[in-house]
Amino acid sequence: MAERHPTDLTYTVIEQYPSGGSVVVYNSINRGTDDYQRILSCAKYFAKQGKTAVMTPKLDVPYKNPAYDKIYGSLKGTPYYGKCPDLMVDKQGYEHEGYITENHKHALKNMLKHGLIQSDKIIIDKTDLTDNYIKARIKGKINEGKKVTEVWIRDDDTLNLIYENTNGQLI
Repeated sequence: MAERHPTDLTYTVIEQYPSGGSVVVYNSINRGTDDYQRILSCAKYFAKQGKTAVMTPKLDVPYKNPAYDKIYGSLKGTPYYGKCPDLMVDKQGYEHEGYITENHKHALKNMLKHGLIQSDKIIIDKTDLTDNYIKARIKGKINEGKKVTEVWIRDDDTLNLIYENTNGQLI
């Protein structure tokens, strides 16, 4: 079965910080994409906070791929087992979502929708929408029955936590 779904399980530690954090990138990831740069900026942010941020590959047919448990094994027992989030931060899955549109409300709707399929911890790119509008959309997702634990907004190389589930309270 390994021959049908080969995955390069080698990786490189590309950044280490005095805080003890590090950025790890699987060598099978295409480093020439814009998406790579956006996810890398997220990984560096978490690593600077002392966390281990691992940029993970997308696997075809994850449930049949023997590499899946080696990379994403900490997701076992969660609704996200079988998914391939963009980042594993201290073994917790985080999904980054960006957008290419001038319709910021539509972009936010899609980023939340697609991100929450992969993880309950998502990072969305900054839009021209107010924090209150974004929080209202997050609350709407929760009211729909979606599990939302964290929502971060990426603004270049900075992440801002806009929502964290602290007993259902918006921050």
